[in-house]
Amino acid sequence: MSQKQRGEESRQQVVGAASRRETKQRLLDAAVSEFESHGYTATPVSRIAATAGVTVQTLYLAWGSKRALLRAYLESTLADGSHAPGDVASRFLDQCPEHLVTQLATVFVETASRSATGWKLYREAALTDSEIAADWAELQSLRRTTYRGILGLIGETALRPGLTAETATTTAWAIASPETFELLVRQHNYSSEKYLEWLSDTLRSALIGPAISSSTLS
Repeated sequence: MSQKQRGEESRQQVVGAASRRETKQRLLDAAVSEFESHGYTATPVSRIAATAGVTVQTLYLAWGSKRALLRAYLESTLADGSHAPGDVASRFLDQCPEHLVTQLATVFVETASRSATGWKLYREAALTDSEIAADWAELQSLRRTTYRGILGLIGETALRPGLTAETATTTAWAIASPETFELLVRQHNYSSEKYLEWLSDTLRSALIGPAISSSTLS
């Protein structure tokens, strides 16, 4: 093969890869639109493909399954483009216990504001799809693991009497949850600011020992 032929093949590969990426994104955008309008279960792959202007076979070649599109949608909302991972982690370093808990609440509300619809779709789809139910359980486990790492920065001596690091993790996991965001923001019409205030106050009251709270406020 001549150098010219190799160059032409390389250009074709680049163009082909770009076309495949564009098709995948178009399918994801179509899936998001259809899921949000009709729900996951009521959206057939044929409708997603038609909205994206491709065949059902192309959808399966690009994504493999409708479930993969739902997972990609949720993961895209969980990713925070405004902060590098190290920047987010640094928000929890060198913080007093109360400020650390407030940061936890703040990061959760930021994430929930982006991901609430995806969480709702996942919960609903998990009722009828065992693989999505397993995905949802995994995502909840990852959230719990994240909270365990953050709250581990506090130290048990700063926690309310009777709380261990593990029970504190369980408490935060239950309070700062997709379900509370759905109930208070989506159903009870809390603003993001009001929800953040409620969440911060509730987490501090539930997690931080009274001696620590008094000293930070004095």
